[in-house]
Amino acid sequence: MPARDGAYTDDGPLIRLEQVEKSFGATRALDRVSFAVQRGEVVGLVGPNGAGKTTALRVLSGFLRPDGGAVWVDGIDAVARRREAATRIGYLPEGPPLYPELRVEEHLRFRARLKGVPRRELAARVDEVLERVSATDRRRVLIGRLSRGYRQRIGLADALLGRPDVLLLDEPTSGLDPAQVRDLRKLVVELAGDRAVVLSSHALAELEAVAARLVVLAAGRVAGDGRPDELRTRFGLEPGASLEEVFLAATEGRAGEGEGGEGGEA
Repeated sequence: MPARDGAYTDDGPLIRLEQVEKSFGATRALDRVSFAVQRGEVVGLVGPNGAGKTTALRVLSGFLRPDGGAVWVDGIDAVARRREAATRIGYLPEGPPLYPELRVEEHLRFRARLKGVPRRELAARVDEVLERVSATDRRRVLIGRLSRGYRQRIGLADALLGRPDVLLLDEPTSGLDPAQVRDLRKLVVELAGDRAVVLSSHALAELEAVAARLVVLAAGRVAGDGRPDELRTRFGLEPGASLEEVFLAATEGRAGEGEGGEGGEA
């Protein structure tokens, strides 16, 4: 439980959402959403279009303020102390905002300064993240000339600049070829060793390969939360049922209820 000063008193989860609500006009994108993620855990966030996945990630990252409920990041009240919580978070949105007129190294140095990386550490930090995403050989290339796969890598490098404890990835494999998906999947597993990772994706097979647990959203609510085998049991499915069958069982009849929202919510 939180202490009165706004921080957890124990070594609790790195991420905790409690009864979070968010609406856009008459559309309720998140309806009392609660889940938690531990350090070292990769959680897959799944649901039909309009289910609230992107809104949940934006609330977690601090880009959106919830209408109600509580958000905790590394024991910090992420609503009351948004800037402090943001220093613990690396966020890769779908279609990362990159500057096509800048070279990769220039972009990352600029972003590192915005994130408060000390000037004396800029060069080493950029080298570190480029090596982590296997893009060192692209450091002098204009971002506008990069392939979609490398743009995703640079977006992930950007998210890692602050050495975050929490990593939020929104459809990171969108538009990538099978080899690029494989490489990104391997990297996500490596990054999760000492972080909490929340990964939103429509690629259910890819999620099963990296996520030990799934949070299924439907119409802005949590329709299921657990390991794939637990969800199969909960929804009365056979042990060998695919994630697609789990997804359909969890969201059946609710896929269209929460569609809409801000910015093409997915």
